[in-house]
Amino acid sequence: MKKIILYLVFPLLFISTELYAQEKYNLEAKKIVLNQSREIGLQQVGITEKTNHNDGLVVKYLIPFGLPEGNPYCAAGIYWTFLIAVQNLNLSPSDIPIPKTPLANQIFNYAKNKGKKVKFSPKINDLIIWRKSNTPFGHIERIMTIEDRHWVITLAFNVKSEITRKEGVCLKRRNILHPLGRLSIRGLVGFQEL
Repeated sequence: MKKIILYLVFPLLFISTELYAQEKYNLEAKKIVLNQSREIGLQQVGITEKTNHNDGLVVKYLIPFGLPEGNPYCAAGIYWTFLIAVQNLNLSPSDIPIPKTPLANQIFNYAKNKGKKVKFSPKINDLIIWRKSNTPFGHIERIMTIEDRHWVITLAFNVKSEITRKEGVCLKRRNILHPLGRLSIRGLVGFQEL
């Protein structure tokens, strides 16, 4: 009886591992833009929503997309850091290495189509993308620090702070192999510095 159960269970494990295999794609990016956007992102840590309904000061991340308050802003916040960086550096918006989109999974799709597939290994400035099964929706965060055993510290927009219990922008400790609630890891978007 044990052999029958093993034959039935192990094939399912192999299938699920293959279906949810993580991938990483690198996009080209100017080092100065990566560094400047990182600093701008860190300056946002501590900004909170007014009423925990995607409102208040966080609305500035939605403005480039013409979206009103109340919309999710995790990907919009990541894009906004790059937008402000190129503006501060007097560079063109074409120097932003990710597409202009408020959807995390569109950033991953863009990297998959335009980037170079590389080993799934986290690096500082990489973007972690999670996805909600069978939907275009998900979540995105930027890696700030690498720790042991697949743990990283990320810059996260549209998340709850364990300290203030408010939604906003904060640093989070994440594992690049673990799901985030009902969201599974889709992969990493990294950057080849120019």
